[in-house]
Amino acid sequence: MVRLTVYLDTSSWNHLLGGQMSSLGRVIGKSDSCIPCYSIQTVKELLGARNEKKKSELDQQLDAVGARYLETLSDTEGGMPTGHRISVKSCEERAQIYEDMLNFSSVGGFGFGDLLQKSIGGIGSTSFEDISKAALTDIERLLDIDVSEIPHEMAAIVTSAAKAMKKQAREAQVELWDQLNQQDDICLPQLNPTQINNFTGAGAFERITEIAKSEEGTSAMIEQFLGQPDPIPSKRADAHLGTPTWEQVNRLAQLLFLLGYWREPKHRKDSERARIDFVGGQTDILHIAYASFCSVFHTSDKPQALLAAAVYDHLNIPTVVFLYTPKTDTETRLYVPKSMQAIDE
Repeated sequence: MVRLTVYLDTSSWNHLLGGQMSSLGRVIGKSDSCIPCYSIQTVKELLGARNEKKKSELDQQLDAVGARYLETLSDTEGGMPTGHRISVKSCEERAQIYEDMLNFSSVGGFGFGDLLQKSIGGIGSTSFEDISKAALTDIERLLDIDVSEIPHEMAAIVTSAAKAMKKQAREAQVELWDQLNQQDDICLPQLNPTQINNFTGAGAFERITEIAKSEEGTSAMIEQFLGQPDPIPSKRADAHLGTPTWEQVNRLAQLLFLLGYWREPKHRKDSERARIDFVGGQTDILHIAYASFCSVFHTSDKPQALLAAAVYDHLNIPTVVFLYTPKTDTETRLYVPKSMQAIDE
């Protein structure tokens, strides 16, 4: 039996719980036709809900509709995803996934989020030096390994290795800070959102890159992002000849985000709320990458949906993008591929 996989963004799971999305709800109810999917990012957001009652209802809903867990696979430990699998996870297993994430995230963010946000002109009150010091603190906390229950000889080896890694981290911090101090303007070059946000539909990414290549700063940025292994052709027709990877989807979405394509102005504000919103923007990109393994990507987040449509169109991803509008309880197809991927069970 051929079945479609439907990846729901967290916004869609919330609307479904609220009794909205009537058309999608009817489709999901037909377990013989499609499989609703969620990822580790979904688990983090749903089980991170502050309202305990709602958190429980969101978690139970995953089981009620027969949702499956979509996880990426890689050829090497910690390497870029090269494939994926979907499986059934119980609420206990999801709770363990969430707990594991909390245990790791309690170390800190290693400054990556703040560094990226500041590079687009956000959190002006935080200096690069502050970010660098916070990152070093997180690294040192990660390397503060409890060796009390390890045999003495092994504990000595682990402690010595951790000490050496801390030293390397401190030296890298000094080098990075010296480089940052030598630059007058560290803000990434960006395009005029009023202009590029008009580009939607087929060829949107190609039209944006044509503008970016004419600008001194963004032309180098385009070359850097597209030229990495595996390279991505700037021409849509050429990009369609390749087989896209999870990493390419993630990279292309990040590039458009940094250029300012449908990026929300609040990400450049200087507040804790802006930090949280920026993290949400980065999570949206991960959802786009995970959804590229499915037949359908469903979300009510317009900027996220338009970003996904532009990326999928350029890379020829066989995933339909649906934008749900809560006010009218309707879905709009923003991207429809020539063919759709499905699974045979």
